[in-house]
Amino acid sequence: MPFDYKVLDADQRDHFVQHGWVKIANALNPELSDKWMKDLWVRLGWDEHDPSTWEGEYCKMPRHREVPVQELCPKAWEAMIELVGGEDKIDPVRERYHGDQFIVNFGSEHWDTHEFLPTQAKGWHHDNDWYRQFLDSSGNALTIIHCFTDIPPRGGGTFLCEDGIKQICEYLLAHPEGLDPPLDVLYEDMGTKCHKFAQVEAKKGDVFLLHGLLPHANSANHLRYARVIANPHCNMVEPFNLNRADGDYTLCEQVILNALGRTSIPEYAPTRSREVYYPWTANFKRARVQEELQRMLADAEARGLGPDAVDSVYLKGEEAIKEHERRNGYDKEQGPGADKHTGDGSVMKTKNQSTGAGGVTVSY
Repeated sequence: MPFDYKVLDADQRDHFVQHGWVKIANALNPELSDKWMKDLWVRLGWDEHDPSTWEGEYCKMPRHREVPVQELCPKAWEAMIELVGGEDKIDPVRERYHGDQFIVNFGSEHWDTHEFLPTQAKGWHHDNDWYRQFLDSSGNALTIIHCFTDIPPRGGGTFLCEDGIKQICEYLLAHPEGLDPPLDVLYEDMGTKCHKFAQVEAKKGDVFLLHGLLPHANSANHLRYARVIANPHCNMVEPFNLNRADGDYTLCEQVILNALGRTSIPEYAPTRSREVYYPWTANFKRARVQEELQRMLADAEARGLGPDAVDSVYLKGEEAIKEHERRNGYDKEQGPGADKHTGDGSVMKTKNQSTGAGGVTVSY
């Protein structure tokens, strides 16, 4: 039965299938966006007005606050539902809350006078550090880019490699045994082999929905300001179906078929089990929790407020932290490729401690 589209018009649907992404304008809840951005510089510990205090060009921050996706971006949530083929297709727990895990691109003096083209980018990837990847995997059906600031031209917007989907799909079709993260083999020479690139440009509040297999990379910020995004995902319950008898494919499934020039793939079947792991990239983000909490508590005290004025899941008790970890896969065991990111795996899934409200030690 054909899907009843109410948010995405025909042009947007065609754009998603042909290019692998679509923009939903003015989709973020402005009240939540402004609230979360209010203490950005407190969390960083840097002076907003003095770039000499900005330590590095790029910063990935942990999450302190989170709300149901439909509360943060109701229109974009409805579009996600249309892209995957129904709300019942979306995992009821994993990443059903989005939050303030900001990714900030500050630029540098170097990029004031130097160009940076997508063909120069080295960090091409699609977001998967937490499950065994097959062609039909839908663990990350959609990669979301929430834009918490304007992103003008040359302002550090994410590079998108539109024809890179074909390279990834061809490899995965030829390897039904799948891949465990890291998935570097999928992106070999992507910047030179591919030719169709786009770059995120946005107004504050826009949301970009990317197919989970769309490769992307960070770009240079030539404007020396704090470009702020967050980058959660939409996880599905079941794998994509690439062999529907009625041909009534979801938009996400159509992207894969379009990339391969197929109308169905009846011969495809994974030859190993599907596995889900601890997301290894969480480690360097979560390593910042303690220092951010200390700054947030110190800022509250300087304003004559108590610890209760600080809004962080890490100050809400053990049960709140456990639920946060469950939603984000932090309760999973690390995968077989974890040591490829850390050398010996020794920092994987380590337990950290933070001083919480009233001097309470919080473990996470």
